[in-house]
Amino acid sequence: MSDHNPERTIMVQPGGAPLTYTILVHGFTAAVALAGRADRPLVRFDLTLTVTHPGPGFPDDIAAVMSYEDIVEDLRRLCAEADVPGADYLADRAASLCLSHDKVRQVRVDVAVPAATREGMASGAGLTRARHGRDGTL
Repeated sequence: MSDHNPERTIMVQPGGAPLTYTILVHGFTAAVALAGRADRPLVRFDLTLTVTHPGPGFPDDIAAVMSYEDIVEDLRRLCAEADVPGADYLADRAASLCLSHDKVRQVRVDVAVPAATREGMASGAGLTRARHGRDGTL
């Protein structure tokens, strides 16, 4: 049984908010072609996703739960882009990609870009985005 089965109901918490669980994708790194840099630095992504719980008695079936592999594949495609403007762009796009998955309710994205020189400072960006239901709940 998958989430697309009409018999599946979403479990809710007191007050009506959908029951969720957390997926962590921390320490994902990939070489990124940043605009204005000759090197391809290893950029680090840390993601915390709040995902809709599939309900009681869900089968041990990847279709019933959110797979972090889908998110990792999205990040790989994002990092393969050319002339990436910077950490803000990467954080924004990563959040949008995560929220494109129906099961993802909220995502926290932190991106760290190492300095171009040994003496320089690393840069980064972080943001939180959420999908809100019609009633304003996550």
